[in-house]
Amino acid sequence: MDLGGSRLGNFSLSTRRLVVGVALIPCVLFVASHYLNWGLAGRFGKEAIAGSFVVLLLVMRYLGPTVDDLRRFRNAERRDDHL
Repeated sequence: MDLGGSRLGNFSLSTRRLVVGVALIPCVLFVASHYLNWGLAGRFGKEAIAGSFVVLLLVMRYLGPTVDDLRRFRNAERRDDHL
């Protein structure tokens, strides 16, 4: 499903996956910090969680791989396996 917006850059699927993975790291750290009482964000723990998820959603929307990208990759991989 395409929402009609343009995507940023002409990056490969691996690069797009890497960018989303890097954006996921703060989400995991702040959620773990909240539940395990690490205090990484100080008294702004919940705000840090919310902000990191907003950044993750924006990265996924504008830089993340689309379903069509994944389908093209899988179809190309299947064609290569049959050769």
